[in-house]
Amino acid sequence: MRRWIQGTFVALDAAVLMLVAHHLPLRLGRGWATVRGVIHAGLGYDWLSSGTGRYSVRPMAWRSLFRLAPEQPPWRRLVWLVGRYIHFSRAEWEGLALPRLADSLPPAPSRGETADRHTACRRGTVHFMFHYGSLYPAVAWLAKSGSKTHWITSDIYDRIPGLSPWIGKIHRCINRNLCLCTNGGEMMLSTQNVRDVYRRLRAGEDVVIVVDRTVATGSAIMIDLPGPCRVPLARGAWTAVRATRSHWTVTACEYRRGRFHIFHERSSEREDDSTPNLQLISRLIAGAPYRWWACHVLDFVPADNRPSGATASGPDL
Repeated sequence: MRRWIQGTFVALDAAVLMLVAHHLPLRLGRGWATVRGVIHAGLGYDWLSSGTGRYSVRPMAWRSLFRLAPEQPPWRRLVWLVGRYIHFSRAEWEGLALPRLADSLPPAPSRGETADRHTACRRGTVHFMFHYGSLYPAVAWLAKSGSKTHWITSDIYDRIPGLSPWIGKIHRCINRNLCLCTNGGEMMLSTQNVRDVYRRLRAGEDVVIVVDRTVATGSAIMIDLPGPCRVPLARGAWTAVRATRSHWTVTACEYRRGRFHIFHERSSEREDDSTPNLQLISRLIAGAPYRWWACHVLDFVPADNRPSGATASGPDL
C-alpha cells in the first residue's frame, strides 16, 4: 500500500510539474515550483532517496550544510535545507520550461569568452559546472555563442529498479529541451567511450561536464569548499582537458530579482598543465550554500578530508 501511495504521489507530482512548465505563465510556473520545493522539504521527498532506498538525501543534505557552515545556528541551516529543495524543484521546472526561458537569458557571450580563441587550432572548450542554481539555463546561455554544445549526463533514472517511470520522463524532456537550445548538441552518457568526447573537443565543439561527483581514488580536480572542506571532483573532466588541450570555463547561473545572473570564468592562454581554478564555484557556495542542490554529495566525503570508499553522484545533467 505504501509503495502504491508513493508511486501515485511521484506520478502526480511529475505530471503536474510538466503541465505547469509547458502551459502556465512563467511567473506562476516558478511560483508553483517554489511551493513544490517547500512541500518536498516537508515530506523529505527526493527521487534519489525513494528510488534507491539506500540514500536518505534530507539528512545527508543537513550534515553537508553543517560542514559548509558549522558556525551558523541550526535555524539558519534549516532555512537553507528548505532552500535546497526549492532550488532543486526550480531547476527541474527550468529544464522543462527551457525553450520558453531562452529569450530571458542575458546576451550571448562572445566566441572568445566561451571557446577556443585560436580558431586555426579548432580546440573546443570543456565547461565545468556544479548542480548549482539555474543549471540548465546556464547551458543554454553558453550555447548562445553559436558553438555546438554537448553535455554529459547519466541514465541513472532508467537503471534504478522500481523508480517511477515519470522521473525518466522528466529528464528525457529536459534533455530534449537542451537539444533545442544547444545548436545541434547532443546528450552524451557518462558510460560512452571517452573517445567520443575527445573527438568532439578536437573538432572545436564544446562539452559541458557537471563535476560535483565526489571520487575516492586517482587523479582528480580538488576544490576547497567553505567549512573548510577539501573535496575531489570528477577526474574525467580534467583528463579530457589535458588529452585534447582544450580550453575550459567555469560557469554558473542564478535567478534573482526576476533575472538570470551569469557567473563565468575562462582559462588563460597559457599552455601549461595547471588544473582548472574552481574557486568561482566555492565563492558562490559560500554565499548561498542552499543553491547547491546536490550538496548532499559532500556527505560521501569523510570529514577528515581523506576520501576513501564509495563513489557517489548527485542528480545528473
